[in-house]
This record gives sequence, C-alpha cells and structure tokens, in this order.
Amino acid sequence: MTVTVDAPSFTDRFTPAARAALRPRTWRPAPPVSDRPAWAHVADADREALLTVAHDRRAAAAVTFPTLALWATYSRDGNRQPYERAQRNLLESAATAALALGVTGDAEWADVLGDQVWRILELRAWCLPSHYALPEDGSQPFLPLPGRDVLDLSDAYVGGMLAAIDAIAGERLEQDRPGIRAHVHHEIRRRVLDPWEQEVYFWHGVDGPPNNWAPWIVSNVLVCAAVVEPDRDRLAATIDRALVILDRFRAGYDADGSCDEGATYWWWAGATLFEALDLVEELTGGAFDGFSVEPVAAMARFPMGMQIGAATQVNHSDGSPALAENANWNLLARFGERVDDDRVVRHARWMGRQHALRFDGQLAALFRRTLAELRDPSWTDGPAEPGMPASLWLPGTEVAVARAHDGATDGFVLAVKGGHNDVSHNHNDAGGVIVSLDGEPVLIDVGVGVYRRETFMPEHRYGIWTMRSAWHTVPLPNGVEQHEGAAFRATDTVFEDDGDVASWSADLTAAYPATGGLRSLHRTATLDRAVSRDRAAARVVVRDTWTFAEPGTMTLVLMTRDEPVPVDGGLRVGPAHLSVDIDRFAVHVERRDVDDAKLERVWGPAVHRVRLVARHASTDGEHALTVTRATP
Repeated sequence: MTVTVDAPSFTDRFTPAARAALRPRTWRPAPPVSDRPAWAHVADADREALLTVAHDRRAAAAVTFPTLALWATYSRDGNRQPYERAQRNLLESAATAALALGVTGDAEWADVLGDQVWRILELRAWCLPSHYALPEDGSQPFLPLPGRDVLDLSDAYVGGMLAAIDAIAGERLEQDRPGIRAHVHHEIRRRVLDPWEQEVYFWHGVDGPPNNWAPWIVSNVLVCAAVVEPDRDRLAATIDRALVILDRFRAGYDADGSCDEGATYWWWAGATLFEALDLVEELTGGAFDGFSVEPVAAMARFPMGMQIGAATQVNHSDGSPALAENANWNLLARFGERVDDDRVVRHARWMGRQHALRFDGQLAALFRRTLAELRDPSWTDGPAEPGMPASLWLPGTEVAVARAHDGATDGFVLAVKGGHNDVSHNHNDAGGVIVSLDGEPVLIDVGVGVYRRETFMPEHRYGIWTMRSAWHTVPLPNGVEQHEGAAFRATDTVFEDDGDVASWSADLTAAYPATGGLRSLHRTATLDRAVSRDRAAARVVVRDTWTFAEPGTMTLVLMTRDEPVPVDGGLRVGPAHLSVDIDRFAVHVERRDVDDAKLERVWGPAVHRVRLVARHASTDGEHALTVTRATP
C-alpha cells in the first residue's frame, strides 16, 4: 500500500484561529429533549419503529445483562458472544430510551434511561473481555483490575454514547436524579479521557499505520471531551493528539481512498474518520477543515464503488457480502456533501430510499449516526440514482470492480483482488475472484464467521477454513495454499478498461511458498460487456497459465453458493453457465455445511467448492473458465 504523507495534514489545519474558536462544553449533537418543537419532526414510521425497538431492548436488558459469569466465559474458553450480547442489550436499552425520550417526552423513558445509565456506570469495565489487555505490557488479566479500564473500541463508544446522551438528556435526568450528571462525567473522565491522556496503545499507530480502531476510538474520545472537558487548553490538547493519530491513519491509505479492510469495515474506518473531522469542524465553528486533506474525498467514494446491488457488496478480507448492519446512508450523504461529490450524495439518497432507518445491530456504537438520521426525515429528498461506476481500479489495494455499465444492478459484476496477504483482517486470497449476475452470486468469497478468540490469534487464524486459500476462488499449485504475510502477494498487477472489455491481470507466483513448485502463475480476469453485440453474449473469463519446475498438478478452486449442476461443457451455477475444460480437468464438487450463524444468514445452510484438478502432471498448463448467462 502506498503511504500518503504529503502536506497538508489534519494537524496543519488545526490553526491558531481554530484553537481560539474552541468553546468548551457548548456542543450538542441535537437540541435537548426538553425542546419539544425541535423533536417534533420525526417521521411517523421511524417513531413507531423506534418505540418498538426501545420496548424490545428494555425487555432484553432485563433478562440478559453483563455478569461476572459472562465475562469469565470469555476468559475461560474464548467465547466472545455471551458477554458482548449482554452488554449490547444494556447499551441499546439506554440508547433507545434516550431517543424515545426525545420523540415522546414521556417520563417513563426518563426512568428507563436513568436506570440503564446507572447500570452502565456500575460496570467494572466498559472494555470488552476480548480487548482487556493492559497497554504497558499486553497482559490480559482474567478479570478487570480494580479501577482500571482499557481504552478499546467498546470503552470509547460507551463513553461517546453516554456523553452524547448527557448532552441531550442530562438536564432532564438531573431534574429527578440530582447528581447523576456528575457521576456520568466522572466515569467518562476516569475510563476514557484519563487513559487517552496518559497511555499509549497499539492503535495509535506509532509503529505503523493503524486500522479502523483509530478513527472509531478517536471520534468517540472527541465526543467525550466536547461534553465533559471544561478547559479550552486541555480540549485543544485532546484535538492535537487526535489529529496526530488520524494523520497516521490517513497515511495508511493510497490516494485512491481504498480500504484494505474491505467494504464492511469502511463503516468503522472511513465513516468514523468523517465523524471525527466533522466534530472538530463543529467545535471550531468551521475554522478547521480536514476534508480538503487527501485522500479524504476519495475515501467517501469507496463504499459506493464496492456495492454490487442495493443489498450486496464486494467482500474481500473479513467483509460480508451482505451490507453491514452499521451502513448508514445518511452519513454517506453528509460525507458526500462535505467533499462536494454529488455522485456520492445521489447514490446515498438512492440507498436511503430503499433502506429504512435501522435501530438494530450496532445502535449504541452508532448513537450519533442514528440520532442524526432520526431527526432528518427528509434527507433523501432530491436527485437520487445508483452511483456504482462501470469500472473501478484501486491501485492501493489492487482491487478491480467491473460491471455492465454505470450504476448497473443487472448483468455481470466482476471483482478481483491482488495485493498481499498481510492486510488488516487478512485472508490468504491474492487473485481471488467474485462474480455475480443480475445481483445473484455466481463465484463467491465466503467471508468471515462469528468472531472468537482464535480469529485474532495468528497461530490459529489460518486454521479457520474461511481464511484459507483452499476455500477461495484461487489456484492451488500441487495442492499448496497461499501463505499469510506481505511477501506472499500478487505482482505486476494491471487493470485496463476500453469500454467494451475490462481486464485485470497479475502474476500470482509470489503468493505461494516454494513447496508449490511454481516457476510462474499468471491470472487474467476479464469482463466482456459485448457493448456492440447482443447483451446475452456478455461474459466473464478467468484465465490461468502456469509453469512448474518439475511436472506438477494444478488445482483451480471455484467457490459458489448454489450447488453446481453438471451440464454440457461444464456446470450450471444459479443463473450462470460455467464452461470448463473437462477433457483436461477433473471436476470435483463438494458441499460444505454452514454451521456458523453469521455465515448462514448470508449463504443459507451450505456453500459449495468446485475443484478443477488437472488430469495429468505437466511442467506447464492453462485453463480458461468462461462464465455466461445460462440458457433458460
């Protein structure tokens, strides 16, 4: 990945004039809940949906809430889900109660909110068990140390949520619970702002560009400081520190704005960078402008370019082929407006018209996003249209996406990934191919299942089948898989598009260890749009050519959702026909039952792997897989 370090930087933009404009403890994400006219314009459908979710979360939090036993479950066996689910119930009950108080003004919700805030304040840690590692030595105590929180993602967004709630509902809570705001501010200071000022964490990026943790945590720390910090110099110091970390984060991006963590994680990475920059701009009365710093404007275009259809996306790395729960099109529209990109704005409106405001998923972690969209019911008004480009080439990650035409949700979509096998949330998938037809998956990237301790342990991660190249649409020379690490990569990657044909090509030799016996391995993937011919003639071709040092056997893997059915000349997969050289390659189809809840929601009960195995060992070979529209 190319590192972008040229001036101007975020720190450069925090000028003396911007510092002088700071007014501590005056910022609110929305008017106070006591301002009833300001809360009167919520859409009826959103109001009804919110109240339904608020009642549901209140009931769930009464049944399953954070306990010692649930924390210990992770410490004993690495199961993250029980504690995280229980904590989420509590946080989302508080978040929805605050929003319900805003839209109704009913004292009932003030009672619920006060109780849930108090329970959050009483937790021994806001940090998640899986993240509770002391920054000074990396040690992970079985239980949190007394009085010691760790500034992880959860600690930060719990603080950010409470600070935002305090800004809009703190005065209302204080009426019947005198002193509760002092407790909220004290805990935010102790758990978030003190560690922020005093400790150094891996996500600061001192040893290299940080990942999505940096902007996600920083954006919430800034909310905490905006609400709690009364001293202007100390607030300015927090912004100074934040912008240094965000500049390091920015430095990990190529000029194309591509996110190596994939489209799912953009909503934690690029989206929270927007929130951080937007907040600093608000705190300085517009004197700070971080949006003109490269490659921020390019980052705003990334999720649009990765979409396949209105509900699906390209999903390399730990991404999901389904749109993320935390995707918020109101935020993307605001991002597009801020960088003067009308195509992004129109696309976001188009998506917003098809996706109602969501209150599930990561509500607590996205409290400000949800609040902003809830209070802006007419944000989708204006021109709207799908903005996915006919072709997109991202040299920073060596990802290419090609489709039938601009904004197409029908026809073929081809996505190919080069790069290396040491990206954040890496899978060993250099050269991986994704193909869809009319929005239906043909060749897939399975994605990632429910996270557990082993997911983030290098010695175990690549034992998980979804991370291995054996379960991606890539070659296996002599049955050998790719290895993880930056040295295992695609080289000489090129993308071209003349309007009729879009073509990606790369040398994949270096992606494999020497045990593969390769001298060379080249892959080319093309989308022939057949612009000047019959639409039915459009096709995708994936061509592999290779040489071995000694006679060897090549296996080519094809991953599919639908069961491949043998037909003349190859296989039928869903709406597509796959032409296979059956004379030179044996076709083996395997069903892999899906026993992971996250994967099952996307793919159903099973996925399938096709292995095309060369019938004879040879020092060289080639194969061209042609994907066309199947005959009805």
